[in-house]
Amino acid sequence: MKTETILKIMKFFSWFAFIGLMIKCGVILTSYIASIYKPEMAKNLFEGLNLFEYYNHSFVNYSFLVFYKIILFAIEAYIAYLVIILLKKLNLEKPFKIDIHKMMKKISYAIFYLWVIAIVHNTHIQFIGKKHDFEISLFSSDFVFLSLIIFIFAQIVKRGIEIQSENDLTI
Repeated sequence: MKTETILKIMKFFSWFAFIGLMIKCGVILTSYIASIYKPEMAKNLFEGLNLFEYYNHSFVNYSFLVFYKIILFAIEAYIAYLVIILLKKLNLEKPFKIDIHKMMKKISYAIFYLWVIAIVHNTHIQFIGKKHDFEISLFSSDFVFLSLIIFIFAQIVKRGIEIQSENDLTI
């Protein structure tokens, strides 16, 4: 009973994270569009994110940086959505199912893609920022380890599926 309660709470927090991240993407996109017509908006795109120096230097680079951030938050939202689906499909009576394995692999790959885009974003922003002495705001890039852990768990679930189906055949 305790595990079921924890999973329900986690499902609620996953929905909360998904909605929050989608709102964040929408606000940044809306602020970006507004900044096209009113450049001062680039000083505070979202929660103090100031890309005004980048805007003044090059609108193209500014656009890339904004879209990196939108893509990063969108992938995080996608991961939260995949967790929601995973928790929805999870049956504690028979947890080793191919759907669970596939969802865990999808989550692992999505986190890996998040890491790759974070590295590209950070490299781009450091290159421009250091070259022109701009303020540098990096995106955390600790995702590769998390991706590996989830992939390992997915392989454990896959092995559990194999053992479960062998047991089903022997009965």
